[in-house]
Amino acid sequence: MDKVLKAEQAIRLAAEMSKQYYGKPLIITYSGGKDSDVMLSIADKVLKAEQYEVLNSHTTVDAPQTVYHIKEVFKRLNDKGVKATVRMARYDDGTPITMWNLIVNKSMPPTRFARYCCKVLKESGTPNRICCVGVRKDESTGRKGRDVFSTRGDTKKNALFFSLDHAEEVYRESNEVNDDSWDCTLIKFMKDNGNIVVNPIYEFTDADIWQYIDDNKLEVNPLYYPPYNFTRVGCVGCPLATYKNKQKEFHFFPTYKKAYINAFQKMLDKRKADGKETDSWKDGQDVFNWWTEEYRHNCKGQLSFDLGEDENERS
Repeated sequence: MDKVLKAEQAIRLAAEMSKQYYGKPLIITYSGGKDSDVMLSIADKVLKAEQYEVLNSHTTVDAPQTVYHIKEVFKRLNDKGVKATVRMARYDDGTPITMWNLIVNKSMPPTRFARYCCKVLKESGTPNRICCVGVRKDESTGRKGRDVFSTRGDTKKNALFFSLDHAEEVYRESNEVNDDSWDCTLIKFMKDNGNIVVNPIYEFTDADIWQYIDDNKLEVNPLYYPPYNFTRVGCVGCPLATYKNKQKEFHFFPTYKKAYINAFQKMLDKRKADGKETDSWKDGQDVFNWWTEEYRHNCKGQLSFDLGEDENERS
């Protein structure tokens, strides 16, 4: 089946399931990157305005160009009747959660092996809903082995994956049987209003994405073009970024570098106040130097953090 047609089928099915089992529109998550634009374009072609909502989780570390692009896209969506919302994570007292206060509160930098930032800032905004995300297996080895439909467990290791054909089959069969005792893991999970994730463009390659953008004349984030020429757009300073990409990001966005150094300094101050080790790190700049080079060099000053609950957040 053509990849675009398969993506359309997945989105239609997800919207139908969302209406039946949740009584709410399908959520299309939107990051401001090219994958999100392609996924949103496909949804816009096959769904009516009342069948879906669009949600952006404001991480506080998106580049200004990304923020402006999101605002432009959301204005167009709202103008044509699609609910498009920018969400900011908040603490229990209502205080906004930013990357900067999150680093201090966690008392450790976000790393490849403890990526708490994603869980708090991006993944906590769609409880008990069905949402579409722009995950593609072509992006990394860690994203291979998934499928179009999945349950969201406490950790990624607990997630269950289902093919589009399987999801379609069991959904149609459950409607025909119309019996609460009929058992299927995916359907039961949805009837219990569990968190379901749909990856409609899972099989798209980078070439497929750019072909779709060209064919449909989509306006995408300017960071993909000169003078930036980014291949991927996300949080500035993402723990998964390579050393080279981090250096490039902080070259274009030095204000974020200063913000990270300031947050790391406050983190060290908190660790000292709490009686925790700070090793040989003198200040926030030392932490920043280690943090940006940890995947390329063996830097002095690395702490052996007790990850605790964050240890399960490894990708």
